[in-house]
Amino acid sequence: MKRAAPVTLPQRATETPSNPRQGRQFLVGPIFDLFFLANLYWPLLFVIDFLGQEDWHHGLLFWQVYFVTAPHRWITVILVGADRTKTRGREGRFLLVTGAIVTGCLLLRWQSSSLLCLGAIDYAWNAWHFASQHHGIFRIYQRKETATPVFGGWEKWCFRGFLLYVIARVAGVGWQVGPADWTWQLQTLDPVVVLLPATLLIQQIRREGFRVLSTGTIYFGSVMSLFLAMLLAAHFERRQLVLQFALDRKSVVSVEYFAIVTWTTSSQTQHNRRDLIGTMARNWSLFLLFFMGFLGITGYLMATGYTQVWVLINVMVAFLHYAYDGMIWKARRPAATGGAT
Repeated sequence: MKRAAPVTLPQRATETPSNPRQGRQFLVGPIFDLFFLANLYWPLLFVIDFLGQEDWHHGLLFWQVYFVTAPHRWITVILVGADRTKTRGREGRFLLVTGAIVTGCLLLRWQSSSLLCLGAIDYAWNAWHFASQHHGIFRIYQRKETATPVFGGWEKWCFRGFLLYVIARVAGVGWQVGPADWTWQLQTLDPVVVLLPATLLIQQIRREGFRVLSTGTIYFGSVMSLFLAMLLAAHFERRQLVLQFALDRKSVVSVEYFAIVTWTTSSQTQHNRRDLIGTMARNWSLFLLFFMGFLGITGYLMATGYTQVWVLINVMVAFLHYAYDGMIWKARRPAATGGAT
């Protein structure tokens, strides 16, 4: 598989911090990075869900689905449609991807009486998207904190492989499926898979020492702790815990995506633009709150009356989100970008 190009690190609109170490560690700032990127809030979210009644879980799920997960997918479509610098020189490719996804979804929906097939595709593609996003953010922190990568190429597959295994595990793989029960086989495999994040952590400690204040290490620990908790819940077949951790996982990936988009819009280049993207960047907090609220309310109203249509539209947007992400978050060659920054 072709190796992903590095993500371009934008320069912040603010001045360079007087402390070079702090400038290397954080993308936006200590509080922002630790809360919205390292997602240190997820244990609190889990405790609230765990100690609350069933109504609490459904309430959290309502906010997560309509006001967090759905808007984070739609915002990618907005960015691609409004930002010509992301599509310049590749308009045909984006149109082809969009047409293929929309046509494919409509054909599958027309040929089947349910959305199960699209749901299965969404789960598999979403799993790869989750693993890629978490690993990509970790690599961004690596590049900011050290001049050379902490790991070699094998780190990518260990990192992503562990996350993919856990997502497949909690989907029900290894539980009772038809006449066969593969639970004990995967329960035997679970401890072996845990060696993947343990190996990555040991290697990072050997290379960097016990830098407990490293934001990249904190991010790594937060993500791996969440997925280890999910794996333990699946290992002991605690299905309610699996659902609660799944809510945390989906909230984490959506919030950190909003955080990355916020980071990219904070550059001086984005603020100086005189197009729609520049206007959004200069009023980003207000725009984001309005966008999430509008999408959440609209989605809920539509889902209550046209559930099948709402689900189909959101599956299409999800597929576009996965596909576009693989196209807009990679550094482009100067010839392709036309010199855009």
